[in-house]
Amino acid sequence: MRAGKGFFVATCVIASTGLMMAAMMLIAPLTIRPPRGPVGPGVAAKIATEIRMIVPFLVYLVLITFTPVYHGVRVLATRRAPDRLRTPFHTTANAATIAMSATLIGLAVFLRQPVFAAMSPIGFLIGVGQLQFARRPYPTPMAWWYEHMSSMIGGGIAFHTAFLVLGAGRLIGLRFDGAVAVLPWILPTLIGIPASLIWVRYYRRKFGELGVSKAAA
Repeated sequence: MRAGKGFFVATCVIASTGLMMAAMMLIAPLTIRPPRGPVGPGVAAKIATEIRMIVPFLVYLVLITFTPVYHGVRVLATRRAPDRLRTPFHTTANAATIAMSATLIGLAVFLRQPVFAAMSPIGFLIGVGQLQFARRPYPTPMAWWYEHMSSMIGGGIAFHTAFLVLGAGRLIGLRFDGAVAVLPWILPTLIGIPASLIWVRYYRRKFGELGVSKAAA
């Protein structure tokens, strides 16, 4: 429990600082990423525009990291009471995640960034899945526990992906070039999804719900 609370607090801090950085990039982009040398007004304006175009992606990373962890914490707190899970903040956070997924698709086309297009479905899956979970009868008595675990691992996947892609090179000098350049984008997912499936299967068996179907529940 303490580890989970610590992870949630850390996620809130990261989300807050990420949103503050996004705001600063919009207001004073050249302060966040100053040019390497003297540039004219036209070049400075172009650089500032390029920096501002990254802001939606940064906000998207914040949402796909924070939203599943918040959802996982709320699921644990409400357990078998989905009506308590359906708060305005829960709905707004997931709706914002879906909206930013759509924004990222448009940005991917405009900037010709296939990475943005490849990552955009994650927000749809998170937002739609969590809204549905909060609005449908739970398929089994312990469904809230499996949802909690999956959500927390999903947040961990997003966190580690963002760290490897954006922070590993600057903070610890870890760089991925050439054929391994795709590793930061896929490695957390390749580890996290199987771990989530194995963990959920273990607890389904432990709670006697491994063979229980939604129809039977």
